[in-house]
Parts: sequence; C-alpha cells; structure tokens
Amino acid sequence: MNGQWTDWVDIDRACSTSGIFGDYGIYEIRLFAPKTNSPAPLFRLVGVDTSGLIYIGRSGFRKTGRGRTVANRFREWVAQQHSGANTYAKAVPILDKSLLADRKLQVRAMFLPDDQIEAAEATTLEEYFAVHAELPPCNSSTPRAFAEKESSE
Repeated sequence: MNGQWTDWVDIDRACSTSGIFGDYGIYEIRLFAPKTNSPAPLFRLVGVDTSGLIYIGRSGFRKTGRGRTVANRFREWVAQQHSGANTYAKAVPILDKSLLADRKLQVRAMFLPDDQIEAAEATTLEEYFAVHAELPPCNSSTPRAFAEKESSE
C-alpha cells in the first residue's frame, strides 16, 4: 500500500461531498469514547482491540464513475444503507446500556489507485484477523481477495 492514512475525524464531518473524503480507497470506522478522549477498547477472540475498530471497508472505483467515494460510503453508513451499519444499528440499544453509551463514530481513509483498492482492503482485514482471530465486529464477510489469498497458501 502506497497511501497514508488520514487523521481520524467524526463520521458526520467525513460525509461532506466537498471534503477530503471525496476520493477512492479504503477506510476504517472506530468507536471513540469522548470521556476518555480515546478509542473504545473492544474485547476480541484474542486480546483487546485498543484501536476500537468496528469496520474496515473500501470505496468503489474511479473507472466505474458511479460516485462510490469514501465519503459516499460514510453517507451510506449514516443512512443505514450499508451492511456494516445495519449490524452496528442492532448493537446500538445494547451499547446505549453499557460503558460505551457515550460514544462517537470516527473514521479515517487511505486514498489509493483503483488497482490497489481491493488488495489493500484484503491486506488490512488480514492483518486485523492475524492479531484478533476474527474480523472487526461489523464486518460480516471477508473480501474475495482475502479469501483467494488464504486458499492459495
């Protein structure tokens, strides 16, 4: 991966069509605890994810020209038109009764050429899985590139 991660920002700020997130690449969504001014630690199968990641995903591609930018994916998340957002929405009533009742969603992205996006998403998910023995809580499936990599080993 050649790109650099952006700084973390609140998801509402990242939804702007004119902001820096109006490009293509991969992205991460995390739970942030304002009270502690830090990511919310999440217990995983193996260890604790101190980064608070709940989702790793990707945009569409420039070549298709359908506007599936990173900002568009964040807008889909906020509008619950995204599979990860639907999983998160089911968890909200439980989170609201927990130590994470006061939380925010923050996002960051890495902008990449079209030919690197799928592989970068697969690598990022693979790295998470290698540490925690599972995907982030709102990811429901591994991307094709991740599955293809596993089957060739």
